[in-house]
Amino acid sequence: MRLIVMPLILLCAAVIQGEEAEDAGVGVRLKDLCRIEGVRDNQLHGVGIVVGLSGTGDGSPAALHMLRQMLARKQLNFTNADLNAQNVAMVAVTADLPPFAANGSRLQTQVSCIGDANSLRGGILLQTPLVAADGRIYAVAQGPVSVGGFGDAGPQLTSVGASHNNVLTVGQLVQGALVEREVPVTLLFGDELRLRLRDPDFTTAHKVAGVLAKEFGERWVSAQDASMIRIRFPQRPSEATLVATISRLEALRVEPDVAARVVINERTGTIVVGREVQIAEVAVSHGGLSLHVHPRQRVRSDPQDPNRMISERVWEVPGGGEPATELPSGVRPLAVRGTLSLVGGVSVEDIANGLNALGVRPRDLVAIFQALHRAGALHAELVVM
Repeated sequence: MRLIVMPLILLCAAVIQGEEAEDAGVGVRLKDLCRIEGVRDNQLHGVGIVVGLSGTGDGSPAALHMLRQMLARKQLNFTNADLNAQNVAMVAVTADLPPFAANGSRLQTQVSCIGDANSLRGGILLQTPLVAADGRIYAVAQGPVSVGGFGDAGPQLTSVGASHNNVLTVGQLVQGALVEREVPVTLLFGDELRLRLRDPDFTTAHKVAGVLAKEFGERWVSAQDASMIRIRFPQRPSEATLVATISRLEALRVEPDVAARVVINERTGTIVVGREVQIAEVAVSHGGLSLHVHPRQRVRSDPQDPNRMISERVWEVPGGGEPATELPSGVRPLAVRGTLSLVGGVSVEDIANGLNALGVRPRDLVAIFQALHRAGALHAELVVM
């Protein structure tokens, strides 16, 4: 696996004469950078019974007890001996209630086994109320449960080990839960409309406030902190005016400031590195791995004008030789295993080719980045998943 070097946010670049960058379509829409304060999802949950299973249910006293309670509410009384617990399963039912969800709309709903049932395939969820954190019922769930496909990926792929098994103890409610109660949404706080950055950052908040001030006036816009920007109205707007204002500001574009960050997934060996990540000069030794990448500034006379001096960054080529103006395409390890090697003053993007040329394994990359961060040589936030 090769080292992945990419910016955390890819920006579209365009140059239009006589227009500002934000007007030229450069950057990210505020719709994608911010959310409106007060507009949010709400989590719903419930515990229910799936029936109709073909001998793959719980077989537990808890499932039978819950089934008897449900039947008792229908004025039906049965003993445990009258019921077959192998055909029922006690499940947890979860869903997210999005903002502005109206009565009668459907929600994507997950159904998961609580007990030791083997499969939910072919089961039917009995009516289950879904409650929020306040204990009130906001939706009800009922209907067939789907656990997706099961088996080989296809006749052309089984020869390369592409067969797959789905998790049969987790499924989706086919029709989804039915919304029974709407959640009121607050868009205005007094005479203010508040925006929240999805990724708080002081520089980005300042840029967003500047773009909004240019659009609505400086006296009406202010950045409170790294995550909140406030927009005030001269007087409380009507609903139509408020919707039009939100639509107008969501289309504005800002080029966000991206934090230097290295994200590592130790399980898969995936490493994603931001373009702004820098590495200070440091000696690295990792087993038989050796890498010598050492940039420096060189001052020389301009070939076009001998009286003019120019400064450029050059690379010390491993093993000596004339310094190169470009990073060597193939960097080979030194002859002595475990030799200390200098890696410094460059971005991760610059040394990626060198590490890949050495055939570094994902596990080695993870260890190197963690050691660099611990040594204080990695000038970035390290996120280990």
